Amino acid sequence: MNHTETAAPGAIASSRRAGAAPPNIVASRARRAPRGTRPWGTWRIAVGWLGAVFGAIVILVCLSVCGTLIWDLTQAGTDVPATLIGIAVAAVAGVALGMLPMWFAARAVAKIAFSILALVLVTGGLALLTAAPVVRQMNTPELIEYRGFWMLTWFGLLTTLLGVALAALCVRWSVQKHARRVLARWSRLLGAGTGVLLSLWGLNLLFGFVSLIGGEATFDETSGEEFTVVEQALLFTAIVAFTLVPGITLTYHGISASMGEGSGEFRAPIFWIGVWAFAVVLLAGQANMAAESPSAAPMPPLHVLAAVIPGITLAALAARGSPWRGEPVRGLSWRQVTLAAAISMTVAVAIAVYVETIGALYAVIWLLVHNGAFEFAANTDEVFEIIGDATLYLSDNEQFVAGLITAAVLAPVSEEFGKSLGVRFLMRPHTTRAQCFVLGAFAGAGFGFLEALLYGIAGVADDADFWWAIMLIRGGSTSLHVLCTGLAGVGWWYWSRAKRHGLALSLFGAAMLIHGLWNAFATLLDSRIFFFDTLSNRATEIIAYSVVAIVSAAMIAAIPLIARRLREPIAPVEGTPLAAMQPWLA
Repeated sequence: MNHTETAAPGAIASSRRAGAAPPNIVASRARRAPRGTRPWGTWRIAVGWLGAVFGAIVILVCLSVCGTLIWDLTQAGTDVPATLIGIAVAAVAGVALGMLPMWFAARAVAKIAFSILALVLVTGGLALLTAAPVVRQMNTPELIEYRGFWMLTWFGLLTTLLGVALAALCVRWSVQKHARRVLARWSRLLGAGTGVLLSLWGLNLLFGFVSLIGGEATFDETSGEEFTVVEQALLFTAIVAFTLVPGITLTYHGISASMGEGSGEFRAPIFWIGVWAFAVVLLAGQANMAAESPSAAPMPPLHVLAAVIPGITLAALAARGSPWRGEPVRGLSWRQVTLAAAISMTVAVAIAVYVETIGALYAVIWLLVHNGAFEFAANTDEVFEIIGDATLYLSDNEQFVAGLITAAVLAPVSEEFGKSLGVRFLMRPHTTRAQCFVLGAFAGAGFGFLEALLYGIAGVADDADFWWAIMLIRGGSTSLHVLCTGLAGVGWWYWSRAKRHGLALSLFGAAMLIHGLWNAFATLLDSRIFFFDTLSNRATEIIAYSVVAIVSAAMIAAIPLIARRLREPIAPVEGTPLAAMQPWLA
């Protein structure tokens, strides 16, 4: 008999007290070959991936068939019963030959694929609901308007509900402990891969600066505008920074984390150092821009610094809880704070662009339907032409409503959710409320950095003499992102750690409400409706700068107050005079 199977009970008990496995279990583990080296392990992995690929192809084909057949229901001369049977067969085939094989072959891959499928279903369902009134309004012999309207409406509702149900199921999977471990492992590889692609793209664009050496102003025949060398340099700067900054961050931390390397503790800079650095950058940049012949060489680094310093300064204010040295939040690493910003600059931007683009398009189509703009459209080409010329059909008030829906409703919801996702990914079992607030602040700082880069270029194109004022305004907007995403980060803590869902939703709602009101004011001012159309441009600028200054000052003042309020109380040690005074301290 094997000696490991007849180990003394005392030895087994002592090994258990020491935290080690019993000898017989150690021996069985040693005899068991790793999964990748088992004879059947490689074949199982290969079959799993083949099943996942086959299932994905079947799902794509079935979705295409269903979409084509649903649109055929709007056409004259279509055999409705046969088409409905074809839709049912394609849907059943997609589930039986696509989703089920993928689920049994590679369950982890299937969950990711189902998440993408849920997004496609929701988007497609809303597209059908939006197209239904357009088809009903069109008057052409090729369409059966009323039948098409009801078919698109019912299939749109069914598709949207299926997408929402599948999305809820995917969310339920993702919050399980095993799923979080798998996502954490895959996120390193995915983050590193995304970072490499972004970095390569940014390096490729970086060579565009070579063409600016000794360059001249260019003229755009489409817009009829002239772009100076400085404006071209700032445009290249924004695009390169948009890709290189998150790309290098994701690549470095993805590879280093996969290799098991640690990260140093984060040390927040002092608030006033950032304020003075920001002032110096603005003065240097404005001195160059106000010259008779501005030089393009110093503007790219100055523009990047003017965009990044406010976010870092305000996030440091959240970390220290004071404009001076304060008492900095401990326990966060440089990897966590920089990844929070990088995830915000990639994931949040992708979510925001997708939601806001689709939402704005659907809102414009519904307003065009309200005005009867599609009554004389004979085909889909004319429909898209009407959508492209929407400003000719919509009044100023209707354009304001479309912009308000996008800016004050869709943008706050999608951006605050996307920016704060990084906080949820970076949370640990011991993460505190104050740490979540700091992580959210850095996520907001990353998003504000990109906005300042892009909006700053548009402002320079309008009036280069006010570059400093434009970047100062963008710094105020960054305070909005830092505060709101910090609140959303605390909301994730209450949702996942404290299990106080009501308070968590209140914090999410407060962040989105503040963001929505800010965007609503900007949309109102830009639309020039109500009494604003009677004001001069100078008066409008004064109102804008005044409101932004007041609101930004209030948000900057609120950041350290909230940060100090979130600090965890220090529990008194038993047996000390402080513990004896606990009733009075309470």
